[in-house]
Amino acid sequence: MTTPAKREALLASGTLNPHPEGVRSALFHVDFFDPYDFAQVKYEMLRAHSVDEDPVAEVCRQFGLSRESFYQIQQAFQKLGFSSFLSRKRGRKGPVKLKGELLEFALAQKKENPTTDPGHLAALIQERYGVAIHRTTVLRGLKKKLHSPPKEPARRIRRRRRPRAGDL
Repeated sequence: MTTPAKREALLASGTLNPHPEGVRSALFHVDFFDPYDFAQVKYEMLRAHSVDEDPVAEVCRQFGLSRESFYQIQQAFQKLGFSSFLSRKRGRKGPVKLKGELLEFALAQKKENPTTDPGHLAALIQERYGVAIHRTTVLRGLKKKLHSPPKEPARRIRRRRRPRAGDL
């Protein structure tokens, strides 16, 4: 049986099963197994198919998941092992900015052909570096670089020496 504290912990870790009522497997009628623990449901689903040799369609019916979900879970488990049962944030881990070598490449392309649009530059960057950048990111990067004042080396400030007691 799931306690409210355990549900909170599962929710916080991202492993709370969104549809625990769909789990019909006889295993989950025992207190040890928890239909709210999505990582456990995924593991038991894969185990039922590979160890008990239950057909995929039957396993999916018992555990309340689609066949597509089963194959995705199976593939992730084969690649990543048990860590695939834990959820993680999807998508990029941060913004992609046009800087460094990519920016220099875009500037060189723009210098060669000033009429090149940002969408084409983004495609060239994708082709050459394998980095997908939106045309707006290219536009902003070029705009920022072209309109920023050139950096000059800092000048040294000469300070006057203070007279000391012995300098009179």
